[in-house]
Amino acid sequence: MNLKLSTPFVIAFFALTFLMHEAHEIAHTAVGRLICGCWGIRDFNVWELCKNCEQQHPISIIASFTGPAFSFLMMWIGYILLSDKKTDEQKAIGFCLIFANLPFGRILTAVIGGGDEVSGIDTLLNNRVLAWALGLSIILAITFIPLLKAYQIILNRRKIGWFLLFFIVPTFIDVLVVLLGMNTLLQMGLLNTYWILGSPLLVTLWTVFVLGLFLLTKRNIYKLADK
Repeated sequence: MNLKLSTPFVIAFFALTFLMHEAHEIAHTAVGRLICGCWGIRDFNVWELCKNCEQQHPISIIASFTGPAFSFLMMWIGYILLSDKKTDEQKAIGFCLIFANLPFGRILTAVIGGGDEVSGIDTLLNNRVLAWALGLSIILAITFIPLLKAYQIILNRRKIGWFLLFFIVPTFIDVLVVLLGMNTLLQMGLLNTYWILGSPLLVTLWTVFVLGLFLLTKRNIYKLADK
């Protein structure tokens, strides 16, 4: 594909990125709810199981891995949509699914010793160094093929630059807008009353907003491919 950027595409892509971020967090808390029988609390990137669940339900560790599992599944669906038999529209969606699920963010967080994968494995093994090595290795193994396919499908000149643009920039935009911006508003007390799904009202309204924005703009994802 020859890639091109337009304002309508950028809006649709980041709506998808923020939506995938929210779906990742809900995957954690929803599985926690199923196991524990109650909702834990969360903000825009930190979540908890409800009180005493870990002691009463040791299998609740599963909730730590469901967020990454969702993100990796979306990346691999994106990889499937990049196959030669798919239409340009399907390839555009597939390409965006890979990068909207922030593979760079998952890798970077593991490199510095954090993230769901490393923390979850550390809880199981009680060995931080081994958890870091295993977590990072698993992330690299799972993301390598989708990322390689995404790189190969770019036909633009300076394809490395195009690849790095989609690989790196979405993570920093997500950090700036969601982890810093929205979490700061929450910490300042804006709509911080807990409501449904263990979420503050601000988180729920943000989820509804990005879902609605994506539904309204999703056809602009097709504008990624230069025809």
